Amino acid sequence: MSNNTLDNTQTKGVFASVQELMSQTLNPNYLNKKSSLPDNSITTGFHAIDKITKGFKAGELVTIAVRPGIGKTSFLLSMINNISLCENHSVGIFSTERSGKQFMKRLIQSTSGISIAKINKEELSDIERNHVKSIINSIGHSNIIIEDQVGISTDTIAEKSKEMVKQGSEIIFIDFLELLHSNNTIDSCEDNDLCNVVIDLKKLAVEINIPIVLFSQLKKPTQYNNKYKYTPDYINDNTDTLLFLNRPSFYHINQVEHKADDTAEITIAKNINIGDMQLAKLRIIESLGQFSDLN
Repeated sequence: MSNNTLDNTQTKGVFASVQELMSQTLNPNYLNKKSSLPDNSITTGFHAIDKITKGFKAGELVTIAVRPGIGKTSFLLSMINNISLCENHSVGIFSTERSGKQFMKRLIQSTSGISIAKINKEELSDIERNHVKSIINSIGHSNIIIEDQVGISTDTIAEKSKEMVKQGSEIIFIDFLELLHSNNTIDSCEDNDLCNVVIDLKKLAVEINIPIVLFSQLKKPTQYNNKYKYTPDYINDNTDTLLFLNRPSFYHINQVEHKADDTAEITIAKNINIGDMQLAKLRIIESLGQFSDLN
């Protein structure tokens, strides 16, 4: 069969596999071209971010710092949709702010674009019903593991993360730093428990050899040497990739700079692939609680 051309396949009336037809149809250079991303990296599904970071790497601690009200959960859910439902990666999630049921409700709403209230009241058109069934089926067949313990310690996170990895998890999300605590005391942290937490999680990422994505809730910046610091040193020093999520419309910047109200900005402040800070822009669909690429 491998010696047949596409024309021969059609003429002889023999069966052809998709792989064979694909190799006969596409340029060999395209089929053999290797991805520019490292083999062990996991992309966010947002091209604007991935072209800068080249994906999240194994053993890496990624911190995403967000002000309250900006869309932390929507951004998290959009990444999970891209990584797990679209790219079929196995994902582990520690949700310290919401129960597993609440998290699943938000995931279904974000992915389908339809509220749970409307779904449960069966107020759907045939098209909407089929769409929701497809989404629920996709989520049901995904490998997403959710741990929703409140006030969880890094020791428990480490124990459960290792179990998640045994079950196939390739990346772990933690929402969020300020609700965690550590049972360990690290001299350099000077009794700062969140410092202990960040160092624990960095060590864990290296140990289990997958990316850990940690969300952190930003407070007001502090002034330091006539500059403003948005994240403390223990985050800056122990994080491999540091992102800031911002929405100019939230601070009425759009009215001054004439920016689109649906634009979100991701500042990549630290990453092995960059020197200076880089800016990636995304679109936020407020009504659906979704983030997407601008194009």
